[in-house]
Amino acid sequence: MYLMTWNPENSQIEVSFGGHITKSETSAFSEDIHDMLLSKQGHEYEVMVDYSTASTLDKGVSEMFGEIRETCLLSGAQRVTFITRSEDEAATLTNSRLHDVLQGRERYMAYPA
Repeated sequence: MYLMTWNPENSQIEVSFGGHITKSETSAFSEDIHDMLLSKQGHEYEVMVDYSTASTLDKGVSEMFGEIRETCLLSGAQRVTFITRSEDEAATLTNSRLHDVLQGRERYMAYPA
């Protein structure tokens, strides 16, 4: 299950996932965020995806998140932030996307304990 909202104070699309994240749920999210991105064209905004409380991710969900990240950036997001389930996961994603992280376009962090 996920919840997507617009935070006007931060000019941010905020998405929170919990429980078991399935490919079908991620596919529905992809469609929903596409519609939200279209409504924000011409505005400066960021996207934050928090899946720190997800218990499991179906095989392929991580790759789908990567595709969604690219869609957000290509649609005009100033930065996309992922809040991961662990510091190790955040470090792995940061290292694999280091160029974009250093440019400030992407950020990966673990949920603070």
